[in-house]
Amino acid sequence: MTARPILAVRNLRVVHRSVGFGPARVSVAVNGISFDIARGDTFALVGESGCGKTTTARAILRLIDASSGTIEYDGLDLRALRGEALRRQRKRMQIVFQDPFTSLNPRHTVGSIVGEGLIVHDLARGAEVAAKVARLLEEVGLSAADAVRYPAELSGGQRQRVAIARALAVDPEFLILDEAVSALDVTTQAQVLALIASLRDARVLTCLFIAHNLAVVQSVASTVAVMYQGRIVEQGPVTALFAASKHPYTRAMLDAVPVTDPRDRHARTPLAGDPGAGGGAEPGCAFYPRCPHPSKDAVCRAAVPPLRAPAGESAAGSAAGSAAGSAAGSSSGAEEAQGHGSAHLVACTKAVPPSL
Repeated sequence: MTARPILAVRNLRVVHRSVGFGPARVSVAVNGISFDIARGDTFALVGESGCGKTTTARAILRLIDASSGTIEYDGLDLRALRGEALRRQRKRMQIVFQDPFTSLNPRHTVGSIVGEGLIVHDLARGAEVAAKVARLLEEVGLSAADAVRYPAELSGGQRQRVAIARALAVDPEFLILDEAVSALDVTTQAQVLALIASLRDARVLTCLFIAHNLAVVQSVASTVAVMYQGRIVEQGPVTALFAASKHPYTRAMLDAVPVTDPRDRHARTPLAGDPGAGGGAEPGCAFYPRCPHPSKDAVCRAAVPPLRAPAGESAAGSAAGSAAGSAAGSSSGAEEAQGHGSAHLVACTKAVPPSL
């Protein structure tokens, strides 16, 4: 019997409507995505800017309201929580934002920033707060003496370590890392990624790791979902995605990863155009206008391809894909397929030629 996932997202939609003069405009930031995260797992959500990754994270944490769908954490319906019940739940789920300079209050000391959660959730008082802050700073590779410093006095890597310490202060079970290393230089990125992996293992954390660079998630995630225009277009174990990606967009993202050895260079298929301004609301495959596939046709433009197992993959993947295929592209079929976090699934009806 498969263990219940700690986080189960089903048919999540987030729709933004403009407010002001002129006709109302609607943008679908997240368009019916579903996925599971197992306890202790690190699930990566990858895609270019504007694809809906951060919106998904904020909806999970109830920092913004989802338009529809369900979000269950450890069997609890997060969208139904209100008031004190929601406040108690926030202690179990924390986030590290992308830019540590803007996410840390410049008028507060490091000690005040890290200790705030302890006070708000009544986890420590008086001298106990300072003692716990000191331990947290040392745990993330800083000095206890840094508690009296201000964010402007720290480097980018040090500020991000403070942000991680703040998130860990309330002993969460689930941690969202929203582009947590994208603003750092390559050397500091590697150091912070190693820290994240170490803390995850030591504290037995479940993580949602958000990034726009597939190469970054390879060392920290076990499962990856690739987003484009508010939809998941490919999902599976990180090893399967890197070794045999099936969606043209995933392949284009892998092509964009720089190589350090000139002998490893290979032909790339650059994407034409830009993601567009439709916000994922158009019918058909959202990637159609930019897709370099030689066999794309009117069917791609008219119908949203369901997530299903690629031909010739494992029985587990085929079982997951059959649910999507039987639903002929319905949201419920995609929902069932995406629920299998270990399966390799792709939202493309065309076999990708080796040359692509």
